[in-house]
Amino acid sequence: MKVNRTRKICLAFSALSLVTLTTACSTSPKNYKSEGEKFLESNDLTKSAGYHYKYALCDQPQSIQVGTQYACSATDNDGNSWEFIIEITGDRELTVVSGKVVR
Repeated sequence: MKVNRTRKICLAFSALSLVTLTTACSTSPKNYKSEGEKFLESNDLTKSAGYHYKYALCDQPQSIQVGTQYACSATDNDGNSWEFIIEITGDRELTVVSGKVVR
């Protein structure tokens, strides 16, 4: 069964969707921005997705409310640029809800 790249990434994000923030007691939009960037560059995501991402850059979310979504971008090990949407899904938890190659 051949799985295209976007589908493979969606499956990987479904399998590895939650990450607990490892920041100090106070949580701010800036914490979610940096933790999203760290997660996209993490070895955990590399193992799950099969791609290593670098140069991750996330927008700072407008709030820290559950359900808030924000955009991120990163470059994979083949040099392709990706765009991601990350959602705040709980207290100190993130979910990557989508990821796609943009060039």
